[in-house]
Amino acid sequence: MLARELQRPVREIIYRTSGQTHGPITRLMSPSDLGELLKPFVFLDLAGFDDRFAPTPMGFGWHPHSGIATVTVMLEGAVRYAETTGNEGVLPPGGVEWMRA
Repeated sequence: MLARELQRPVREIIYRTSGQTHGPITRLMSPSDLGELLKPFVFLDLAGFDDRFAPTPMGFGWHPHSGIATVTVMLEGAVRYAETTGNEGVLPPGGVEWMRA
């Protein structure tokens, strides 16, 4: 097979964002922008912790996830989680969690 037969057509970049940063979280996609087109995935957040945003023992505190699902992918580091049901654990580096609420 010739190399030119393996080439894919050039695709145009149609949307590019650096997101909105609030503390250690950068929201790259929300329901009011690209999330409207990419349902069911309406949020895309990038969490980055460093010396300025060191995680606390309970991180973000209790917050509702009623009626949504989340997918968490740990690129590096680990995150401890606790649920109102009493379940708790650690999502390790490379781990993936699907949560329905």
